[in-house]
Amino acid sequence: MPALSPEELEGRLNAHRELMITWLAAMMGGEDTTKALLHKLTDDSTFKDHEEDPGIAPGEGFAIETATARESRSIVEAARARMKAQQKLGAGH
Repeated sequence: MPALSPEELEGRLNAHRELMITWLAAMMGGEDTTKALLHKLTDDSTFKDHEEDPGIAPGEGFAIETATARESRSIVEAARARMKAQQKLGAGH
């Protein structure tokens, strides 16, 4: 695996931290918070850039936010894939 840039590394760590905080908060809130958690994870995994001039070179902050969104999206997609696989295994028994 190639070395990560400082921005990529910071973004990935931010994603893990935010997902952990969100997950723990949902657990503390009980079953009623599950839908809100899934909505937040889906929403957070898409970074929205509101720059007026998209031709400007992205700065360090943008690179970190993009890496955070990419890592969050990757984790959410992996969790969905695992859930579907577990459901298939459960249906087979």
